[in-house]
Amino acid sequence: MLKDIVETIRNKNTRWEGLVQLKELSEPIDIKLFKYYCDDSFWLIRWAVIEKVGDLKLIECLDTLFEKLSDSDSHVKKNAKKAIIKCTKEDITPIIKQLTCTNYQRVGFCRALIAKEVDNHIDDIEKAILCESWIIANQLLQIVFIEKKEKIEKLLLKAVKIKTVQKHAIMMLALINSKKAMPHFLIQYNQGALKKHIIKAIELMDPAIVYPELISCLEYEAVKKNVKEILIKIGRPCVPFIIQSIHKAVYTDDLLYCLKKTTITVPVYNLLEKKISKFPDLEEKLDLKNFKPK
Repeated sequence: MLKDIVETIRNKNTRWEGLVQLKELSEPIDIKLFKYYCDDSFWLIRWAVIEKVGDLKLIECLDTLFEKLSDSDSHVKKNAKKAIIKCTKEDITPIIKQLTCTNYQRVGFCRALIAKEVDNHIDDIEKAILCESWIIANQLLQIVFIEKKEKIEKLLLKAVKIKTVQKHAIMMLALINSKKAMPHFLIQYNQGALKKHIIKAIELMDPAIVYPELISCLEYEAVKKNVKEILIKIGRPCVPFIIQSIHKAVYTDDLLYCLKKTTITVPVYNLLEKKISKFPDLEEKLDLKNFKPK
């Protein structure tokens, strides 16, 4: 049936009649024949058959459709895109799998389609981020982050535990100033390979958000050592926040320890003087003689 219709299209005298017949075709369907004519030498036949593949949602022809994204004819490429969209409307997995392809045109199309369909397929995309290869997972995470930002905090908190995507997830959580991320950062900090990465992430965050949150974690014995190490390594940017909280008894000893490991400048010394004047009980513990400005 399809063969006869194609020959009708090939004949310029019966071309329109053949196109109508193809549009109305429903059964029987020969997948191999459809694939064959998707590669026909005549662009109009490729164009028409590919459109029909999309109408029939012949997912068995997806590999062929992806190849046609690089077709020499612009009309054929356009129909290939439309057909792929129709075939993957219910299941975006084939699009996700294409992210490992070395063809930049194909990957570009798939990335754009995923970005457009994020809301409709978020469950499948999340599953792929957590389970697929690092190549696919990191691309998906980037796409979803660009589209959703703060709205995917919950997903990022899951991703930070997955080795394939955890470095990107850490930075993305930092970019959205996630307070909920801090406990995860402090736990992951125990992994030597992530120490510098986590410190960079913290330094990216809004100081007014991140440093008070970091200091508050001193209450938890399990991460106290990591908090102090991070405060000391970051140094000067967090000193004003250390001084701001040093009067709180639960933090005083630990923050004093961190303060002694940092460089004291004249402005910092002045802040300490003001702090003591406001909280005289700190004078003995701080003992300004031990803090000489440099």
